[in-house]
Amino acid sequence: SHEQLLEDYFIDEFIARLERRLDGCQLSWKNELVLMVITMITMRILTVCDLTRDKRVADLAIKCRRAGENWIVFILENIQKISSSHCNELIKLRLKMVNIGISCVLTFSTHRARIDYLLSSNEHIVSLLKAATTIRDNIILNMNQSNTSNFVKNMMRLTERVLFMLQPKITEILEKSAYQSLNDFATIYWAVILINGTMDGKWQKRTNDPYTSWYECRYESRQLSIDCSNGTFLIDGMTIGFLA
Repeated sequence: SHEQLLEDYFIDEFIARLERRLDGCQLSWKNELVLMVITMITMRILTVCDLTRDKRVADLAIKCRRAGENWIVFILENIQKISSSHCNELIKLRLKMVNIGISCVLTFSTHRARIDYLLSSNEHIVSLLKAATTIRDNIILNMNQSNTSNFVKNMMRLTERVLFMLQPKITEILEKSAYQSLNDFATIYWAVILINGTMDGKWQKRTNDPYTSWYECRYESRQLSIDCSNGTFLIDGMTIGFLA
């Protein structure tokens, strides 16, 4: 059923159409489900296409990721302008952020032979952690889960599997870079570090299991913990929202 995806001319035309569709929807973050569908199709093509076109398809996946990251920034800016009394509007925007975060995580969902196109640098690790954290934080903030469709719930389960399967690759990159990605992410996520200056934490993996996703380090008198499988960020065992 995927024989046409092995033909270069078909891939070229298909990717061109997907890219035009992506360019068209980038102007409005209200089309977040369109982004998700484009991302899913792109990742499927990347999984089965010939070696002559894998780089081009991977470039489109990165473009989907960047579009999602930009939308998350725009929505956060809008949320900050909305009164907390407008609960329904806030819930809708947070659900959009969950959907966009899912799309961003899906841009990492390919097999080992092609994962280096999508996950091979500190920047990629930070993007992955930001996406996972976006999903987790906005699910927690939206106390009423009844607004979440079965489709989105299924996609969330898929992202959990993607994140779990990526852990050995994440460990490989972190060890090569002396865990710089975790320092960068912590600085972005916890403003206290940015105010105080840079961070050069000595991170350690909690166990030697290749699929263990928890990493920990000391920052001044604080114990920082990051779970790379779902974006959990803890300071002395507590989320930032519970800190005084």
